[in-house]
Amino acid sequence: MITKKATNINNYLRTWHLTESAREAWSLIIEIYKNKNPNGVILLPSYIGWSSNEGSGIFDSVLNSEMSFDFYLLDSELQICFKDLKDKIKVHEDVLVLLVHYFGFYDKNYENISDYLLEKKIFFVEDCAHAWLTDLITGECGRKGNYSFYSLHKLLPLDKGGMLVNNYPENSDSDGNPFVELSYDFLSIYKKRRDNYNYLLEQLKKMKGFKILHSDLGNICPQTLPIILDDFDRDVLYKTMNDRGFGMVSLYHTMIKELQDSKYELTNKVSKKISNFPIHQDVNFEDIQEMVTVLKSILYV
Repeated sequence: MITKKATNINNYLRTWHLTESAREAWSLIIEIYKNKNPNGVILLPSYIGWSSNEGSGIFDSVLNSEMSFDFYLLDSELQICFKDLKDKIKVHEDVLVLLVHYFGFYDKNYENISDYLLEKKIFFVEDCAHAWLTDLITGECGRKGNYSFYSLHKLLPLDKGGMLVNNYPENSDSDGNPFVELSYDFLSIYKKRRDNYNYLLEQLKKMKGFKILHSDLGNICPQTLPIILDDFDRDVLYKTMNDRGFGMVSLYHTMIKELQDSKYELTNKVSKKISNFPIHQDVNFEDIQEMVTVLKSILYV
């Protein structure tokens, strides 16, 4: 028998909850995990930033939970060292693993890592603060972890807003948000960010003095375009570009003190040399061309 329309409200269900911020969503997820696993350990990637204005969006929630934590290694391109992650999981009896999709890019080994975590029945969470539209439009990340969380203001012209998603709810949650009505064309934003990224990418490929962290977008929606400078002072570049009207950021310019250690040397080096170009939906190709011209005048004095 086939009914005239779909009636099973629990089929393909993901429950969405609006929060004030991604940080609040992450804190709520930790609390859910802690209630069931009070002696658990949170495994975090070895690239977590801090600022005097905002603290650390990832780490403050962990500290506030008073749960034990540990770090798994990333390489100089912020890719997960799978062996080290496996080793850390074996050391701890109960773990929550956080996967962070930096700048909107999921790990090159994401499929194998997430399949391994699912096979081992490891509780894991996907930080999609930068990758919401990749999840929403393509479904290529954010849908395998027990939970995912998002930062709306990182991709939309909003002052605040986060979201928590339960990927495996047991049934429909009447207290949740069955849908979120935001008056934006997400597909067009997805396409515009990709177009801007690829246009800037082609300009940067003609230049020297830095390494482009991601030269292939695949199907993802980027948050920014990150580069790793060779020798030029990152802080000078940041200040000069912003003084000239181009809103560059450095994610992350300062590591949390727990990661300022020799065994995390690779990611500490990245934090001292990384710069991120804006490619959001308000940017046009003329803006990008002007930004590249200014960049050349700074790097090639």
